[in-house]
Amino acid sequence: MQETVTLSADSGVDVPAARNLAPDLTPVNLRDLGGLPVDGGTTRHGVLLRSDDVSVMPAAFARQMIDDGVRAVIDLRSPEEALLTGRGPLTLPGVNYHHLALTASVSMPEDISRELMSASATPELVGAWYANLVESQARQLALGVTLVAMGDGATVFHCAAGKDRTGVFAAVVLSLLGASPDTISADYAVTAARLPRLYPRLRAILGQLIPESQLAAGHGQGAMMGAHGASMDAMQRILVERHGSVAEPVRRAGLSDAVIGQLRARLVEAHD
Repeated sequence: MQETVTLSADSGVDVPAARNLAPDLTPVNLRDLGGLPVDGGTTRHGVLLRSDDVSVMPAAFARQMIDDGVRAVIDLRSPEEALLTGRGPLTLPGVNYHHLALTASVSMPEDISRELMSASATPELVGAWYANLVESQARQLALGVTLVAMGDGATVFHCAAGKDRTGVFAAVVLSLLGASPDTISADYAVTAARLPRLYPRLRAILGQLIPESQLAAGHGQGAMMGAHGASMDAMQRILVERHGSVAEPVRRAGLSDAVIGQLRARLVEAHD
């Protein structure tokens, strides 16, 4: 029988004691991708989780996640981020760790242009960057999807904020399952309500790598520092215009129909 991870509707593993565990380092954007409408049913609870950085969570919180069924971590952070904090407390015997960097660096100007990080950045600009990420990192995304499809127990995938790289990965998975564009964008936008708690956590973890001005709780910042559904709308529209679907670049990078079938078998709970 499938092992499940019990998550609260708000912010993470449903463990009362977790609220008292170093709240500045406990993930605030951890959530289950279960319960979302897709072709033929809804996504199954307790199989795929998305999160902000899990490498520095309290050990007791990590242990609860493992006890609840987490068996794999997909780390989408850059090499320098992974080097800074390491794998973290989830890397215990029985839990597989996969580092699939979607960006070469967390800081400007290597992956994120000054225009994108400026206060004038629009959701359209952010969406264009997301679309470029899907195209340029299609092989990494294909490998990540394959790991989820062939996994045992629950998989958690994460970046630093659980918003941009994590949001792109979630969008690809949900698109492959037949979720509507509105469902994909709505899932992405859930992060918006968590930003006030998320930015202080990012400052504590990544202060050495990101300028303070970029982590000022999003005040006076452009769309890149928010989580606007319109950004994900733009990404999806651009990819459909260029390739016919959001996931087509990932398919072309080697993701087979057989693996997609496995993904559906693991993640989709059919309607009665």
